Amino acid sequence: MNYFVNRLLYLLVVFVIAISGVFVLVNNMPGDPAYGLAVYIAQQRNMQFEQALEIAHKMMGIDPHESVVTRYVKFMNNLLRGNFGYSTFYNTSVNEIIARALPWTLFVISLATFISFSIGIYLGAFAAQKRGKTIDTLISTLASIIQAIPPFILAVLILFVFSVRFRLLPLGGAYPVDMEPSLSISFIGKVLLHAVGPILAVAIPQMASWTLSMRGNTAQVMEEDFIRFAEMRGLADSVIASKYIRNNAMLPLVASLAIGIGYMLGGQTLVESIFNYPGIGFYFGKAIAVRDFGLLTGLFSLIVIGVIVATFVADFVYALIDPRVKLK
Repeated sequence: MNYFVNRLLYLLVVFVIAISGVFVLVNNMPGDPAYGLAVYIAQQRNMQFEQALEIAHKMMGIDPHESVVTRYVKFMNNLLRGNFGYSTFYNTSVNEIIARALPWTLFVISLATFISFSIGIYLGAFAAQKRGKTIDTLISTLASIIQAIPPFILAVLILFVFSVRFRLLPLGGAYPVDMEPSLSISFIGKVLLHAVGPILAVAIPQMASWTLSMRGNTAQVMEEDFIRFAEMRGLADSVIASKYIRNNAMLPLVASLAIGIGYMLGGQTLVESIFNYPGIGFYFGKAIAVRDFGLLTGLFSLIVIGVIVATFVADFVYALIDPRVKLK
């Protein structure tokens, strides 16, 4: 229980510092966050810009004359109440955008992570058990090369080859624009087809990373004394590989897995933008492009919260599954 409380308090401090950093960063960006909305209001209502700017400030809950401290207190108060702000570009609350985009991002992240982790740990363990042989060199070399390829470069290649050249995958979107969302087999099939590109662009570099990490961990575990003891007992190689080597080598990767999922909430901005996939990364890139400070602040805050929660879950789960770590 003490371990749980200590980690929770530590992450609360990290949360306050990180969120404060988001506020300072966005608050010091040049320009008025209500400017874009004011231009839209002035054009739609045919009024003076100064009057439209005043209306925009009220709509966004901004007082240009209040102090930085007051704005910070209001920002933290809204965030603690679950209010992530207002998007001037989309003319709606950031909460609504998050509710619309987060399921698509989580869908891609979960499938990409499952595929990459499952294949990566198998390839890494296999390569380590074949150390010094040609297959080990081949797997390690390919994994190193693939890991060095940025996901957005891979996304462009996938889009060009499979969508433009061979027309096997859709050019973008989460599903065809002429289809109504439903639970039908045809709609689900189209959703999966549209997600193949983003999933591959995310999963392939991840798989290479897991392969190299698992290979290193496996090679280290194979040198431990308990592995030699298991061999002296006459246990089958398959038993030693699966129950002794692979399980212990996977333990350090569990924490990385949870933290990686948290970072991926906003780390796939270019991938989702290239595929025009309506996830968090897509809206994050759009917020930067159109200088939508409200949306930018809200998504920044969501990403920070996601990373902190993922870190807490990773620490707690790792302490539960590893008997060498005590919950103190």
